[in-house]
Amino acid sequence: MIIKKLYIRNFRNIKEAELSFDKELNIFIGKNAQGKTNLMEAISVCLGGSFRRVRFSQYIPAEDKDADVFIRLIFTDDTGIRDNTIEYSITDGKISILYNNLKISDATELYGVLKYVVFIPEHLNLIKGSPEIRRNYLDDVAVMQTKTHLKKLSRYNRGLKQRNNILSFMKQNITKEELSASLASWNEILAGEGINVTYGRLKYFAFLKEYAAEIYSQLTEGAERLEMDYYSSIFKTDSINFDDVNLLFTKYINELENNIETEMKLRYTVGGIHRDDVNFYINGMAARDFASQGQLRSAALALKLSEAEIIRRKNKTCPVVILDDILSELDHIRRSFIINNIDKSQVFITCCNIDDISSLKNGKTWITEKGTFTEV
Repeated sequence: MIIKKLYIRNFRNIKEAELSFDKELNIFIGKNAQGKTNLMEAISVCLGGSFRRVRFSQYIPAEDKDADVFIRLIFTDDTGIRDNTIEYSITDGKISILYNNLKISDATELYGVLKYVVFIPEHLNLIKGSPEIRRNYLDDVAVMQTKTHLKKLSRYNRGLKQRNNILSFMKQNITKEELSASLASWNEILAGEGINVTYGRLKYFAFLKEYAAEIYSQLTEGAERLEMDYYSSIFKTDSINFDDVNLLFTKYINELENNIETEMKLRYTVGGIHRDDVNFYINGMAARDFASQGQLRSAALALKLSEAEIIRRKNKTCPVVILDDILSELDHIRRSFIINNIDKSQVFITCCNIDDISSLKNGKTWITEKGTFTEV
């Protein structure tokens, strides 16, 4: 997939802009709050929803709340034979989305169809943030490949909510046996869907684990080693044999039942896929505790580029890669690798310092200032 052109009107601080992109590398330089990230967000809005995950009302310029928002994005598939157009508009508080002149109800319908990978500074939390962030990331990677994962995750979450309601409002004098009987049907739902979600996560985690290690080694010229493991609160390992589902189901049910005494005190479900986590290690040290800012940024980047490789291999298509403020806090070696060695995909990079791209060998560059973009 190659984005050829983008036209924007009244999107955040961008009053009007029209750009034609390089098929390989596009770099936007400017101080903070000038519009670089807004431009990247406009692209993501057309490809399935803002990576900022905010209300669409925030797209409207703050100084003109009556303005009509309009974005037109033109792209080709990997064959380059046909141009495709996405038009996103907000008029009188109503969203309209046209895909090749056909109206669609929600931008999320395009998520997973138009493939793209984005890195924003908040993704540093993938390494040292809460376990929920890492679980959500693995689920997003799986959903990008198959919407079935989202259905299974949704069924699990509904079952978990019902089970937690029983625990939260149970009678003070309820016996363990009575509580077990009340939870039995929900245990079966959590076990069945929990196994499915675990399978979906680990299917892609195995690839991320392998390829992220390769990319991180290249970023550091072999000086550092990145390792990852998946912690399952039920199975206690990421080496799970899914051939015998009945055995896994029994194991899951037993773990839930073994936790009942603890849950009677805490009044919530203590084990399951909603309590799983991913651990990162750099040169054998826990990254969340010991990694520098440059190492955290490198590890998060390696993860996102691995995500792009999953898309390339599974979907036989090259995703667009958006890297927002990726170059800060990286040394010259890592910056040079990012600028000149991310191949196979069309890449968009934003940065604040022109010196960060001193090793640039090809592509297009724009200076960004107050919502305008000047090609240099």
